[in-house]
Amino acid sequence: MNSSRVLIKLLRPRQWTKNLIAFAPILFAGRMLDGDALLHVSMCVVSLCLISGSVYVFNDIVDVEADRKHPTKSKRPIAANLVSVKAASIVAALALVASFVIAYITRPALSLVLLAYLLLQIAYIFKLKHRIILDVFCIATGFVLRALAGGAAAHVPLSAWFLLCTSLGALFLALEKRRQEIRSLGEQASSHRKVLGKYSVELLDRMEAAIVPSLITAYAFYSFQSQYGQWMMVTLPMVLYGILRYQVLSVRDNNTGSPEEVLLKDRPIQYTIILWLLACISVVYGWLPRVAAALVHTIDSWRLPI
Repeated sequence: MNSSRVLIKLLRPRQWTKNLIAFAPILFAGRMLDGDALLHVSMCVVSLCLISGSVYVFNDIVDVEADRKHPTKSKRPIAANLVSVKAASIVAALALVASFVIAYITRPALSLVLLAYLLLQIAYIFKLKHRIILDVFCIATGFVLRALAGGAAAHVPLSAWFLLCTSLGALFLALEKRRQEIRSLGEQASSHRKVLGKYSVELLDRMEAAIVPSLITAYAFYSFQSQYGQWMMVTLPMVLYGILRYQVLSVRDNNTGSPEEVLLKDRPIQYTIILWLLACISVVYGWLPRVAAALVHTIDSWRLPI
């Protein structure tokens, strides 16, 4: 593998798909066709990719010895001795600086959100990832801050319901991450990371039993009370299917510990997300209600005279 590819791999580009959640605020605000908002959020996503990439590199430097004992993480560039710690540190520093520069150019206030994200990740790497429950809360908060960054970039306020749905959805993914780590590592889980010894599949099942119904209920209320009317409820079955499909994959496969892998590989999940996006867009911009009204009017016009 050539050096440029190794350096890019350091930043884990496959995980950058998580940053696409920054587009959600302008989607639900009906500003996807706003050129300025789209440009600003796109710059925000680039900034998020760079700062998250720098955090991944820093995390790999700190966990290099533990990663070498992991069946999958041992293939990462630093753990596999494909790049030196010094070179990796330089790449991380450059990505971090570039991230804040882009964020400041986009909107100075966006830099504060990125700073909060960075401080959270530092706390997670050194302390919180070793604390049961707090570790998954940190992972979930990272997703919420990504969404907040998108809203800040486009000057779009986020509703409490949106933030609640994002938080619960991120908690679900975080719990799945822990589940797959325990399944893949088996009895060696606690030796790789002590906090994994405090979890069990049974405990994670009980946690998900609380989170999943809360997530579905919160999204149902969010859709029902949408500013675009109750038509947003048509997106609920897709969300429900996506959650159930993810749980099926959790039992059948071993890749639900990495949401980006599921997104990139599982066709049903991909089709569900595309269908959900199309449904949301059609409701936000009023296309679905107008088409439904026109269809009903057309059918009524077919009534035979008596």
